[in-house]
Amino acid sequence: MIHALVKAAAAAVVAVALTPAASFAKTELKAATLAPEGTPWFDFLSKWEQAVEAASDGEIDIQIFPSAQLGNEWEVWNKVAKGRIEIGLFSAAVMSEKVPPMALMSTPFLFDSEQTAYCVYDTELKGEFTELLEDRFKVISWGETGWVQVYAQDDLSDVANADGYKTRVAPQAMSRTLWASVGANGVEIPFADTPAALQTGLVRSGEATGISYVAFGLNKVAPHLMLTRHMHQAGSIMMGKKVWNKLSEDEQAILIDNMPDLNELRQGVMGVEQYLIGQYEEAGGLVQHLTPEQRAAWKAKVEPNWPAFVEDLGPEAVALWPRVLEAKKACGE
Repeated sequence: MIHALVKAAAAAVVAVALTPAASFAKTELKAATLAPEGTPWFDFLSKWEQAVEAASDGEIDIQIFPSAQLGNEWEVWNKVAKGRIEIGLFSAAVMSEKVPPMALMSTPFLFDSEQTAYCVYDTELKGEFTELLEDRFKVISWGETGWVQVYAQDDLSDVANADGYKTRVAPQAMSRTLWASVGANGVEIPFADTPAALQTGLVRSGEATGISYVAFGLNKVAPHLMLTRHMHQAGSIMMGKKVWNKLSEDEQAILIDNMPDLNELRQGVMGVEQYLIGQYEEAGGLVQHLTPEQRAAWKAKVEPNWPAFVEDLGPEAVALWPRVLEAKKACGE
């Protein structure tokens, strides 16, 4: 009997010893993004995935799901928070909607330069903004969405022409503030319904990043693009706290240390935007380069409504707003 038990135990030890390492479970992490393949966002995630795989000897496997395969941003946000999806790449729109104080950085006409916004995110208020999100998430990196511009079926370079103009308003506080400030006849509709609304005449203008304006064909139904650069939007790459806390310290370090340089994503997004707008203009597109005076006139309509905008975001935003203005000044504006 004893001989049989010893023999069985020995066989078990040998079986374990001969089991290939690959049979042990990897740490598999699903990463969801709206961005399709071939875009700066997908390329950034792909570079991270490859670096993490190499650094972990293949033990951490990031699986990228592009083109909203796992749901829209709001759905992915909730799934990441609950641990059903491990990683999400989010735009400023969903961040601002879910965590209202984050909308402060998208205050219309707050920044003249993206470099100022980067400085605020990366240095002056990095801790404050990270803390806002880290109740339920681990911020792995900031992201980049780009500058939002005004588009229309007519030239709205002169802000006076926006008064009473039928406009698509995004379901976000920033957009409501912009269009109410200039007296537009706003209609709040989802982005997906915007091309049809422009075709039927329900609205005649709206706002979008330069990339979205061209990529989604808005230029075909609203040919005037006003380079207002009125709203800079960042983004983030985050994991749910539940998933993050289950990782070992070594795994956490690998994910953080192998994130590509954020400037690569920022430059990639800005480069694609400039290219698409340039191509559109070269093909005869009506790109309106606002003069400093024209942009200042737009800003003059909006800036007096900043306090009300901040107030509507809630007490956390009200408390943080002075720090945002101080940080902006410290960063050169």
